[in-house]
Amino acid sequence: MNKRVILVGLLILAVVALTVPVAFAADDANAQAKAWFDQMFAAKKAWIDQAVKDGRLTPEQGQAWKQHFDQMKEFRAKNGYVCPGGGFGMGPGGKGMGGGRWMNTPPTQPQS
Repeated sequence: MNKRVILVGLLILAVVALTVPVAFAADDANAQAKAWFDQMFAAKKAWIDQAVKDGRLTPEQGQAWKQHFDQMKEFRAKNGYVCPGGGFGMGPGGKGMGGGRWMNTPPTQPQS
């Protein structure tokens, strides 16, 4: 009986030891993806400001684009900061249909 209690205790300890790092890694990956999306939206809005200043867009067009980017940012905040298609070269079943070996490498996060 005593050996069973020890075995069950070790089993529970092993499960906790394996699941906790995975949970923290998921939070870190989500935080990195959020930071990347925030940078992307800030850069797009800066581009819009410059395009309006240079006369390539009207102020109304610039405002419409900014509203669009705000909607995209809100959508990502609600639905997660991941690419729903799996990235370039990801065909049915995630098999990487064509594109050569460089297309099937996982994407990297930009360094800040």
